[in-house]
Amino acid sequence: MRVLYVCTGNSFRSPVAEALTRRFYPTFEVESAGTYPATHIAHNGKELLEREGARMYVKTHPDKITQRAINDADLIVVFKKRHKDYILENFKVPNEKIINWDIDDPIGPTIEPEEAFEKIKEKVKILDSVL
Repeated sequence: MRVLYVCTGNSFRSPVAEALTRRFYPTFEVESAGTYPATHIAHNGKELLEREGARMYVKTHPDKITQRAINDADLIVVFKKRHKDYILENFKVPNEKIINWDIDDPIGPTIEPEEAFEKIKEKVKILDSVL
């Protein structure tokens, strides 16, 4: 199973999900990307992954989403509807290959990093049940 996580900056949500998936499902192939990648992985994301024993699984830098990543994925997980819309507008991909976890970006005022992290962790832990 190959999973692609997509958020805006590929700085917090998608790299955290990628790292946690690597930890909980070592047989899965996984990567993450952003629609508009940031310049670095969020420090608070790295700290939260450290507490979870998953820091070693985090990528070194954000990546931009590509058609190759879309093609290689069995499942694409996005964090907001706008990410799904972006993918469908810019890439060739079946709609049913994409699921939305609807988790806000902790860079904004609507959610704290710890809460976003816990929501992502809960979703990752039950990922195998949606496959």
